[in-house]
Amino acid sequence: MVSAKNANANNGKGKTVSTTVQTVTQLESKVRNPKAKEALQIAAETTEQVEATAESALNEMSGRPGFLKFIIGPDYKNAGEVRSEIVKLRNQIRQLTRTGEGLTGSDKTAIDQSIAALQTDLTAIETKLSDALKGISLFGWLSKLLSGFTAPEPSPSPSVSPSASPVASPTVVPSASPSASPTATASPAV
Repeated sequence: MVSAKNANANNGKGKTVSTTVQTVTQLESKVRNPKAKEALQIAAETTEQVEATAESALNEMSGRPGFLKFIIGPDYKNAGEVRSEIVKLRNQIRQLTRTGEGLTGSDKTAIDQSIAALQTDLTAIETKLSDALKGISLFGWLSKLLSGFTAPEPSPSPSVSPSASPVASPTVVPSASPSASPTATASPAV
């Protein structure tokens, strides 16, 4: 189980995640379903690890001198590490979503609140990474090419959709006036 002491060990950095870990840990204590409780415990541990690694990599990226960043671009090695942590967090959100599908009542509410907290954390890490990658550089394209870095796709915003929603399909409406359609003419072969 993640302790609040470990969650606050960031010395003020990554407050969102400390809050996220605390929120998930508190919600874990309210859940009765053993599978959901285990999923929340794993989510709290994963979030704590992801935040520690991402924060460390982002700090190394911001520590790069300005002239070096201008010449060869941002630190794509650490950016790739942050991108990997983003993927881990997205996978954890998907796992919690699957866990919450079979639940009802307060357990479902706790899982949904945990997902919302993790989504907020994910958005914060993605924003920090995009900010760290901003800027102009002379040979950044070469550094990016050599490191094989690709920017992470922004995560879709979570949306609650009704379980039975009508699907609209496009219908063709005939027009009263004839449309001008191009006709193919054959040209004689020469």
